[in-house]
Amino acid sequence: MEVTVRRRSSPAVSRLVADLRFAVAVVEIVLFLLCSEAVNASIAEKPHQWHDPGKGSEKIISHSCIHDQILEQRRRPGHKVYSVTPQVYQESSVLKPLHRKGRALLGLSTSPYHQKDAKQPIRIYLNYDAVGHSPDRDCRNVGDIVKLGEPPANSLPGGPSCNAHGEPPVASDCLYNCTQDDIAGDDKQHRLRKALGQTVDWFSRALAVEPVKGNLRLSGYSACGQDGGVQLPREYVEDGVANSDLVLLVTTRPTTGNTLAWAVACERDQWGRAIAGHVNVAPRHLTAEAETLLSATLIHEVMHVLGFDPHAFAHFRDERKRRRSQVTEQAMDEKLGRMVTRVVLPRVVMHSRFHYGAFSENFTGLELEDGGGRGTSGSHWEKRLLMNEIMTGSVDTRSVVSKMTLALLEDSGWYEANYTMADRLDWGRNQGTDFVTSPCNQWKGAYHCNTTQFSGCTYNREAEGYCPIVSYSGDLPQWARYFPQANKGGQSPLADYCTYFVAYSDGSCTDTNSARPPDRMLGEVRGSNSRCMASSLVRTGFVRGSMSQGNGCYQHRCVNNSLEVAVDGIWKVCPEAGGPVQFPGFNGELICPAHHELCSTGLLPLSGGHCPSSCNFNGDCIDGRCHCFLGFHGHDCSKRSCPGNCNGRGKCLGSGVCHCDDRYTGVDCSTEVCDEQCSLHGGVCDNGKCEFRCSDYAGYTCQNSSKLLSTLSVCQDVLEIGKSGQHCAPSEPSVLQQLEEVVVMPNYHRLFPGGARKLINNLFNKQYDCDAAAKKLACWISIQKCDKDGDNRLRVCHSACQSYNRACGASLDCADLTLFSGENKHGSQCTGSDETAHTKGSAMQGRSAKALEALKQMFVLYR
Repeated sequence: MEVTVRRRSSPAVSRLVADLRFAVAVVEIVLFLLCSEAVNASIAEKPHQWHDPGKGSEKIISHSCIHDQILEQRRRPGHKVYSVTPQVYQESSVLKPLHRKGRALLGLSTSPYHQKDAKQPIRIYLNYDAVGHSPDRDCRNVGDIVKLGEPPANSLPGGPSCNAHGEPPVASDCLYNCTQDDIAGDDKQHRLRKALGQTVDWFSRALAVEPVKGNLRLSGYSACGQDGGVQLPREYVEDGVANSDLVLLVTTRPTTGNTLAWAVACERDQWGRAIAGHVNVAPRHLTAEAETLLSATLIHEVMHVLGFDPHAFAHFRDERKRRRSQVTEQAMDEKLGRMVTRVVLPRVVMHSRFHYGAFSENFTGLELEDGGGRGTSGSHWEKRLLMNEIMTGSVDTRSVVSKMTLALLEDSGWYEANYTMADRLDWGRNQGTDFVTSPCNQWKGAYHCNTTQFSGCTYNREAEGYCPIVSYSGDLPQWARYFPQANKGGQSPLADYCTYFVAYSDGSCTDTNSARPPDRMLGEVRGSNSRCMASSLVRTGFVRGSMSQGNGCYQHRCVNNSLEVAVDGIWKVCPEAGGPVQFPGFNGELICPAHHELCSTGLLPLSGGHCPSSCNFNGDCIDGRCHCFLGFHGHDCSKRSCPGNCNGRGKCLGSGVCHCDDRYTGVDCSTEVCDEQCSLHGGVCDNGKCEFRCSDYAGYTCQNSSKLLSTLSVCQDVLEIGKSGQHCAPSEPSVLQQLEEVVVMPNYHRLFPGGARKLINNLFNKQYDCDAAAKKLACWISIQKCDKDGDNRLRVCHSACQSYNRACGASLDCADLTLFSGENKHGSQCTGSDETAHTKGSAMQGRSAKALEALKQMFVLYR
């Protein structure tokens, strides 16, 4: 502020003007300081959201996964979880000759197969055919109304209306009003292909799989996926997909809230591994600003397709290639005060122990998420324990892939993980068993805070932060009440309402471009080597402006097994266990962290119970002793061994690996294999016995045939014959009806096509009813009888195939074990009977038979 005097002033007036200027300056300084304190106070109280250093402000800073909500929707009546389509993975000298003529007639794959032994990088094929091609699902123009989920058919125009920015992230079964951001133009499609291409490349380096021999075969049973799904291209069903282990069908349909994308598996092989999936990416998130977040999101979502999914857990296999007896364990945890579900897979437990330093036998498994509502509960790691791991319920630009996630996929028995692709996860590292098994209000150091009055350092010391404590409108669950007030807790339900320091948006110690420069009066420096430390330092002659700011950013280095810190270019050695150090020219002191916090990359010397050489990651470490996995031995599990000397069913190689005989498999050659025919006709091999379990097909159960009749139309009279027994069929009536439409009827038309062949049979083949024979065979192939135990499916009788051939003058190969039983199976041992063809009149005379044969040959030529 300036005061201008236009006439000549006296000395008294000059002094008055000077005094006024000084007073105004003092007032401005006081106002500035008051405003600064007010801003600081608001920062301390107001929850800040993390901004990735150097990226600037983004509209969407995290991805909210809705995988469990999608699974819940798919369990509704009329929704199919997934189809099962068997693949061929290996050949051996015990194979029987392959009969493919029957499969060719029914339009199934006849591709040749070649032997390959070792697991190879997974081959993921991306199909973009459906992008923008679903008028009722894809936004093409501004103002279009499209469906999310399955809104009622009789709903009024414009309702129920989706809330594009509502919480929870997805308001399912609603009508969405398209905006310009929801249209997948050329630029957005280019970003989509780039992002998914990078995702596929990442997984090809992270996971290896036993490759499918020949073409990947898909059923095309129903639309693949969610939100209307995607219909498989006909050539995928008839010819298969070359050089692929997994097909991902891509769409760009809108989402709501912070959900950038979602993905689900829709077809699995006979061992439960996903072979087809549906990935949807919302166009409004295909922007340059969201590029980094989208990359992390796509890895997260494809993980769900590959196996991080409760439905997939039921099909996990052990090292003997047998179905795992236990993947998760649910129990009441007295310390936590609630029911928890833990993954108890061997490699998951092993890598968890070494990450947390949790070597006590009290640690039995790694928790799955139980909070966050329908979208995240059950399909993700517990955020309280893994925080920014990529498979927690929310994903941001700091998310990392841990060894625990790769271990879960390897424990499935389908994949071999490349652990060099794992990132370093700092949260919980070396914090011990109590960190994993105790409530978070008992945690120590930067992992716990209980007041908003003071700032602090984040758990990894890379930023200064605040302690967000929220007052909710209602009381928190009993187990989450960490304060006397029942409605107070941390800001994240996913993290069990735990309170911990969260980084200020401008609080990074490592970012030299931070909006808030370092305070030179406190000796601060920002940069890649700077970390947050507790401090009361201030230059001599000055006073700290705020006592609530009890920390700062200071340089550190690790030299000669010591931690050193610097202030004003002066380096000092810290006490090994941490403690105060002082610097010339400064009042107060800097509190050094313990050496292991910033310098140690291995296990804590004081963590107790850790094992020699970390058991070489070939065994579980409990209380200082290695418990080696099958196939390894020695005090540190460093030596390979042939378990049980390969059980006399293989040769023990010098490397300690069993080379099994042709008929056996598994790490110890204890599991008998089935021939190729077992997988070809959808069987599950259980130690040499090819079983056709109805329960292995999602949504299928063995049901009383009489209960199915009212739902069926095409096959009703066919099943009427054997209504006293049970048939393997979809549990949901609407899915059973869909089965008739998309499977039974196409097979019927292949078995008894129209046109010339139908005319020939009607004119000359008077002895048998070909139409009825084709219909029965088509029904029996798709809806098979169950055995007396009530689970195994029974293949179509060999005699039924022969009766069809007689009725239609066809040459279907009844020796094709992919479809039909052996010749010695009759009655209760197979589906159908030899009464397929009903005589209509006397036998054909020789002249009619010759005419029929001639016309058939003509038909073949014209076909």
